[in-house]
Amino acid sequence: MYPVVVSDLDGTLLNRQHELAPRTREVIQQLSRQGIKFIFATGRHYQDVEKIRAQLGIDMYLITSNGARVNNPKGETIIHHDIAPELVRPLLALRKSFADKVHTNVYKGDQWLVEIGDEALNAFHKESGFTFDLADFDTFNTDAVQKIFFAALTHEDLLPLAERIQSQYGDQLSITYSQPQCLEIMAPGVCKGTALAEVLALKGYTLADAIAFGDGMNDLEMLRDVGKGVLMGNADPMLVKSLPNHERTGNCNDHAVAEYLAKLYQL
Repeated sequence: MYPVVVSDLDGTLLNRQHELAPRTREVIQQLSRQGIKFIFATGRHYQDVEKIRAQLGIDMYLITSNGARVNNPKGETIIHHDIAPELVRPLLALRKSFADKVHTNVYKGDQWLVEIGDEALNAFHKESGFTFDLADFDTFNTDAVQKIFFAALTHEDLLPLAERIQSQYGDQLSITYSQPQCLEIMAPGVCKGTALAEVLALKGYTLADAIAFGDGMNDLEMLRDVGKGVLMGNADPMLVKSLPNHERTGNCNDHAVAEYLAKLYQL
């Protein structure tokens, strides 16, 4: 039996309305009462995820911004990795060549910054109420940027930008997708898997002690390296191709993670 459960949020623990279903809340709380540790590992911002955790009323470590930030149960930031400030502005300058198809977002400190408001993005955050602020990416302070992400209508719309970033910056950045239509950029070496290993070590565990659930390419390292990694039935095909021998469970809209855990832990 795994003493630690780790889960991504969007497309995994949350349903298609980006909500925690009542059944999911119930199972997480039952696991907590039995002494099983639960960890959220997500691309979302800490300010967003903390409000979701608070609804559950349990203590947990939160891995956010794909591992660029980790907060302990007291809310203290114990791990933080920022993109080098001198890379931020030239990286953001690339957006101008793709502005007609790509929406640019920045997580900086406690803020979510955009140049052009897109209310559709707020649908992801209705559980928490976390929302964006407007900024000028040509003039804003480039310190404390933990993540830049680019959203588009299709994966194909992002490919030219991803190729440009990879060719210009290579191993100076970590590049992944949280979903096919969302390209995510962090500091080099940042990923959920690395952050999770650091958190588990603090509590005397290893990656082998954890079972993890995810649906996107930003979950790859975490799912690959834990004791058991489970892919969602609605997982990104790129992730399924990358981990062809991993078990798959049901759809996020059917609270599949909760049902899997209820069966595994005999709740």
